[in-house]
Amino acid sequence: MASSAFPFALRKQLDAAEKCFSDGNIKSAKMHADMAAALFSSVPEAQCAQAAFKVHSTAAAAASKDKLGKTDHYAVLGVKLNDATTPDAVRKQHKALCALLATSKDTSAAVAAAHKLVDEAFSALTDIKKAEVMAPAYPPKSTSNQQQAERRKAKKKQEEEYQAAAAAAYQDEEDDAVSLFS
Repeated sequence: MASSAFPFALRKQLDAAEKCFSDGNIKSAKMHADMAAALFSSVPEAQCAQAAFKVHSTAAAAASKDKLGKTDHYAVLGVKLNDATTPDAVRKQHKALCALLATSKDTSAAVAAAHKLVDEAFSALTDIKKAEVMAPAYPPKSTSNQQQAERRKAKKKQEEEYQAAAAAAYQDEEDDAVSLFS
């Protein structure tokens, strides 16, 4: 990722971030990229590296929270999942991230991998069938009182059927025991 056009301190921070990334230490890589962006906020490569490592750290954090190891594609794109989330919001965020990741003149492995993560997340979320499967498991929306009452009735009926079956089995055992002694 080194380039002679970069200031020495920026090159040093970006190289350190790239080394940490190649070692699998995303948290330290993000720290170096954040430092580069703070020191050189006007340099597009610093902003690009910061965005790339933010994507990686978000994806890693979301994957560690998910017990199944699935990626939370909304988190990768930086979109909060709620009732107001629309395909247009996802598309807009994807376009902004792609533009930010494309500003670097010399691409690093981290930037290329971040771009791939962003594209995968976008394609998964825009494909309706994939989005239903890949979306994170959030608690279900609150149900109406009528639906809750129906569920309670169904559960009560199931318990009554179980008790009736258990009583019938007990009665059969008792009848068999009586017939043995007669």
